[in-house]
Amino acid sequence: MTQSRRFHLFRHADVSGVSGTGIVADGILWPDGTASLRWRGERPSSVHWDRIADAKAVHGHGGATEIVWDDNGSDAERLARIAEAHAKDETAHGMTSGYCNDCEQRWPCPTYVWATTDRNTLAAWDPADDEADE
Repeated sequence: MTQSRRFHLFRHADVSGVSGTGIVADGILWPDGTASLRWRGERPSSVHWDRIADAKAVHGHGGATEIVWDDNGSDAERLARIAEAHAKDETAHGMTSGYCNDCEQRWPCPTYVWATTDRNTLAAWDPADDEADE
């Protein structure tokens, strides 16, 4: 991981009777794998963990609390890998067929366009998005 990621703890059931339900803490997963939590409520506090798995083991209460990622830091990395896979086909001598090297459609193929267009990355791709208006 190359950047920090934000998350929150969402508690479905308050097993301990202390934190309540809903969003009970905000957190950061740091690039080195450590995690920081800031508890909400009347007595807020902060705690730091060497691993996010340890925080989940202590505060997860057997599935009563889940980690919910607030940002899509990994989406940009995933889209970059998709775009790279759907690059223009090129030979060792710099020649090109004009087709995508993954799906063999004319380049830029619809997948490359989808992966490199600024839009909601969680939305399903619709081919009509990339067709010219008539």
